[in-house]
Amino acid sequence: MKKVTFLAGLFLVCMQPLMAQLHVGVRSGVQVSTIKQSELLNELTPKAGYLIGNSTGAVAELDLGESFALQAELAYNSRGFRYDLKENVDVLGFKIPLGGRADFRFNTLDLPVLFKAKSGLGDVRFYAQAGPYVSYAMSSKLAARTSGIVDLQLFETTLDLDALNYNRFDVGAVGGLGLEVNTSFGRFFLDGRYQHGFTANADIPVVRETFRSRGFAANLGFVLPLGE
Repeated sequence: MKKVTFLAGLFLVCMQPLMAQLHVGVRSGVQVSTIKQSELLNELTPKAGYLIGNSTGAVAELDLGESFALQAELAYNSRGFRYDLKENVDVLGFKIPLGGRADFRFNTLDLPVLFKAKSGLGDVRFYAQAGPYVSYAMSSKLAARTSGIVDLQLFETTLDLDALNYNRFDVGAVGGLGLEVNTSFGRFFLDGRYQHGFTANADIPVVRETFRSRGFAANLGFVLPLGE
């Protein structure tokens, strides 16, 4: 028993310097996402537009000296794309806009690991960040609305991703710039990011065309030093 207590104490002593450099907290923000289509798919379907969604996650940042850090996150994201279907109808010489739109929204769980390089003096510092991410699509919905004179929701339905042969796993990269402010009670940060998926999310039958996710995000977060 004494040996176990001694080893536990030794472990805590050894971990103390590491914990003093570790910050944990949360971030939240908004993202604008779409998909990258091939030229053939652009000819077969309308060009995919941007969809606004939210992003919220837990953050753990490990300081690696004064100028570098490693940040890991576990985040819930709502991303997707939009198809706009528009046609103008001539009525008594007036152009009446008719049509609709279809919003495809995917709720994903993301795990990005970002390397950060920091620059600045004092408590205000700028940083650049980049790294890979792994994402898993938990669910998806399709919402259709009219557009033009009257804006009405036609329907909203849950999509069966497995039946659609949708690849739930996505691997990609994230890069961005940010600003952090250190205070006596924690660290605030604000950043902008670009996300680009490398994995083909869907394989459309017959034409054998695929698409990949991409988007921009702005986040505000706050972390606390774990060792204090």
